[in-house]
Amino acid sequence: MQKIKQLVGYSGCKLELINNQDCLFVRKSTKHNSYNLRLKKQLKKQLNFKSSTVKTPQIYNYNYDENGLFYFDMEFISGKTLAEYTQDILITEIVDFIKCLFESIYFNSDEENPKAKDIFNKKIKELEMKISNKTNLYEAFNILKCFEWTQIYKSPCHGDLTLENIIITYNKQIYLIDFLDSFYNSWMLDVAKLLQDLELKWSFRYVEPSATQSLRIEIAKEALIEEILKLENGDKKLFAIYHLLLLNIIRIYPYTKDEKTFNFLDESVKKLVLKINNKQ
Repeated sequence: MQKIKQLVGYSGCKLELINNQDCLFVRKSTKHNSYNLRLKKQLKKQLNFKSSTVKTPQIYNYNYDENGLFYFDMEFISGKTLAEYTQDILITEIVDFIKCLFESIYFNSDEENPKAKDIFNKKIKELEMKISNKTNLYEAFNILKCFEWTQIYKSPCHGDLTLENIIITYNKQIYLIDFLDSFYNSWMLDVAKLLQDLELKWSFRYVEPSATQSLRIEIAKEALIEEILKLENGDKKLFAIYHLLLLNIIRIYPYTKDEKTFNFLDESVKKLVLKINNKQ
């Protein structure tokens, strides 16, 4: 068994490309024992994902190494991330592509979760304590505190559905990778993460998209919003998703170290506060 190279990942785990008798696979492993439980939850999400059109890498094996660190081995998928693919996708394909992706993550359930209010308010309070020095977030926190979080319907979800975690193969098969455990699971969270890229351009914050790429991203965003608005009470669901998006953006602050990302977050918060206030 030969380790080929270390791969880039965003979930806090180690990703390695390994060759075993001419078979390439990816090993995802924890860096600390304290993360074992979280990685197990991520593995369970990946194993339980079901869709007729969208796939996840096949799981080959899972275990603990000699240091007690949990890992699992999975199929290596060769392709481009959706962030990269937005440069090449045909404009005529975008709407069908987004519809396929949305149908794979949407769960038709409008059952409110009575525990959601306490779960979200606890998270908001924790965040407020962590970044109490950010006075420009005062209005944003007030918006989040006033929102009725029972509108966020509990369901299975990916947990970190950014464009970087969607792979498009050479034959245009869609794969979801790098599932993430979350303090709350909802398909609405996945849509919020997609809008984090399609509307706010999180995955492009270090590189300005070209004019043609920006057009494709805008078309994809409008196609996603249209899918949401088709749902029963779609406008209400979209309004709730923008609150989730605002919460997602604020959750990034404690982990941010570079000025460019801080500026991105500040501008994103301003845009979202304005959008939410205008819809109220």
